[in-house]
Amino acid sequence: MDSFNLRTSSGIVPIRFARAEAAWIAAEIAESFGARRPRVLLVTDENVALHHLQSVAGALTGQGFDVTPAVMAQGEEQKKWSRAKELLDILTQKRFARDDFVVALGGGVVTDLAGFVASIYLRGIAWVAAPTSLLGMVDAAIGGKTGVNHEVGKNLIGSFYQPKLVVAELSMLGTLPERELRSGAAEIVKGALLIGGEFWQEMREAGPDALMWSGDQLDRFIVRGAQVKIEIVARDEHEQGERVLLNLGHTFGHALEQAAGYGTFTHGEAVFHGLRAMLRIAKGMLIMKPEPFRLIDEWLAKLPLPGVPCDARVIGDALQSDKKSAAKRLRWVVLRDAGQPLVSAEVPNALVREVAEWLADDLAHRRAMRPGARPRRVLVLNGPNLNLLGTREPAVYGTTTHDDLAELCRAWAEELGIELIVRQSNSEGEYVSLLQWSRNWADGLVLNPGAFTHTSVAVRDALAAVSLPAVEVHISDPLQREEFRHVSLIADLCQLSIRGQGVEGYRQAITDLAQIRPETP
Repeated sequence: MDSFNLRTSSGIVPIRFARAEAAWIAAEIAESFGARRPRVLLVTDENVALHHLQSVAGALTGQGFDVTPAVMAQGEEQKKWSRAKELLDILTQKRFARDDFVVALGGGVVTDLAGFVASIYLRGIAWVAAPTSLLGMVDAAIGGKTGVNHEVGKNLIGSFYQPKLVVAELSMLGTLPERELRSGAAEIVKGALLIGGEFWQEMREAGPDALMWSGDQLDRFIVRGAQVKIEIVARDEHEQGERVLLNLGHTFGHALEQAAGYGTFTHGEAVFHGLRAMLRIAKGMLIMKPEPFRLIDEWLAKLPLPGVPCDARVIGDALQSDKKSAAKRLRWVVLRDAGQPLVSAEVPNALVREVAEWLADDLAHRRAMRPGARPRRVLVLNGPNLNLLGTREPAVYGTTTHDDLAELCRAWAEELGIELIVRQSNSEGEYVSLLQWSRNWADGLVLNPGAFTHTSVAVRDALAAVSLPAVEVHISDPLQREEFRHVSLIADLCQLSIRGQGVEGYRQAITDLAQIRPETP
């Protein structure tokens, strides 16, 4: 475990990095609260919920916490006041007290939003950042900047409010789509450009693309990138001076996010584009000499970033509403060279327009947004009592445990080149929620609802609502058992029903669903 303490005027924030599991997150949170076990609002989005909500909520419950999950849709467009109000409504309706707390389990959007809600509820309750994205681990979770976007600009409504604890479980990055992992590297690259030295040299040799880094490099760069921000924030918590340097690449980056429409670009993609725009500002002002410009720009240009048509005038208008403007002037963070940043407000309007036009032209000539095919995705969703596989009526259900079944399913999926998640729930409400959350992730469903097959109209309605191809699987053959098991409420909504094939039925179902052609990401 890598451990840091961010020391600010607001107090000490422990920041922990480890490749562990959900139990480690819960243990770190429990240790930070000592003997107290207050209630927790666990905020996440639908995609993270599919991967991590069950394990993290279960681990927190195992530590004695009373957990209320709050799952929202995913995407930058969710970082808005109306979504914050929904979370505030939950806190008030559930009568959360001043000594209760919020956990932000997710990427930058979840972290900013949940931290902001914690900062204004009852004039501030504790919150914990548990980032699951690369961007969240090196940027959003560190420093206490929380907030929501406004139609006029990004992050215009917010506060400085430090978390009680930051716990980054690095193995969670394994569930990130390639696009998110690549874009998350922007904040690490920014840190390397800010401080130069050995960090920049190692980063320069590795390249700007996180998909090209080895596992050890990724972990090392995450910790080092986070450390850059920790050190700067410790010296300037409220962005009165040095902390403004962390906005390197963000002036054009934020403007691009707004001009293209929030959610079109990931934050990291916009920052990468913003870094190249910054280089042209620095070169045009004769701050950066031609050789360092060429070296850094060519290095950044190796990234296969997507583009989208965007009007230069719209980008320029968005720049004027940037929250970092002071006395009607933007504070531009530029470089003389790697490791030599400076702040300037004296950028000629003609140069800004010229760079905005370059950026618009560059975006127009890049490959279209959402390029390339991704692997097929299948969710295996098991219902009540299937957690008892291996010990429950072995003569009927066999001796394979649910953990063994999950491993088999993942191995079969790997052979077929598809992504797969296995989840099990004994709760009808949670089963329905998992079905609903799958609609923005999965291409197909393998469903064994257990007893819900015969009884749950709610499960049927959820399956009809998500409109995903599904295969029904039962380890035993319900038609050869009691009469009440002969009716399946979901069979007519499924492409196929596989009965009585034991755990091999899952393999057949996964193979069938692997033939689906997913949309591009």
